[in-house]
Order: sequence, then C-alpha cells, then structure tokens
Amino acid sequence: MINRSPSASGRFAIICQSLYLANLLLLPGVFFLVLVYYLRQLNQQKNSTQNSSENSTQSIQSPQGENKVKLKNLGIGKIHLIRSVQLSILAGVLLAIVPLAVIYLSEQQQVSIMVGLIYFVTLHAGFVLIGMFNLSRAMAKKLPIF
Repeated sequence: MINRSPSASGRFAIICQSLYLANLLLLPGVFFLVLVYYLRQLNQQKNSTQNSSENSTQSIQSPQGENKVKLKNLGIGKIHLIRSVQLSILAGVLLAIVPLAVIYLSEQQQVSIMVGLIYFVTLHAGFVLIGMFNLSRAMAKKLPIF
C-alpha cells in the first residue's frame, strides 16, 4: 500500500464534495451557505491578487493573519468547489421550485402531489449518487463529473 500524504487541494476537494452531500442529506441550505462562503473567499482572494499584481508597490495585509483560508493555490479543489455550488443550485431548483410550481399550477391536486413525490424521491437519489461519485473522484484526485 502506498502511503501518501494528501495535499491541501485534495483535502479541500473532499471537503467541498462532502459539503454538497451534507447539503442534500443533512441540513439543506446551511451547508450550501458554507459552500457559498468558500466560493466568496475564493473570489475575494482572486480579486486581491489581481489588485496586488497591478499595484506591486502596495502590500495588503489581512487582519486575520495566518488563520485566513488560503484558496488561491488549491488547483483541483477550486474546480470541485465550483461544481459543488453549481450542482447545489441545480438541485435546489429541480427539487424544490419545479415540483412546487407543478403542484400549484395543476388542476388535479392529488395526482400532481403523487407524481411530484415520485419525481422528488427519484431526482434526489440521482443527485446523491452524483455527489457520491464526485466524492470518490475527489478522493482519487480527479476532476468531478457534472
């Protein structure tokens, strides 16, 4: 057995995919906000590095110092973060908004609720399987499948 220490990028990719699964299975919305927070940190760090490269004479120091999450050198972890957020948004739309709109706009409420429930359970299971597959790809340090 090869004993390799995981890189920061690999660990972050696993964390992102785990947060996606937790968003689907444990606390919907709460873990999505954590994913959005990480994405916002990534965008802020990208903007600060672009500003510092334009103004090389200015030095920007963060108030948190070493405790700040460093996302700019994460490589494959950034891709997993972006895909996790995209899949979470897609799952939210397809699992919440579409069935509610169909049930609300339907004339036969009982039939539409039954079909909506089957649709929700089937699609939810599909999104969980996609998340598990992406988690296994993150553990193998490969790109996610969307």
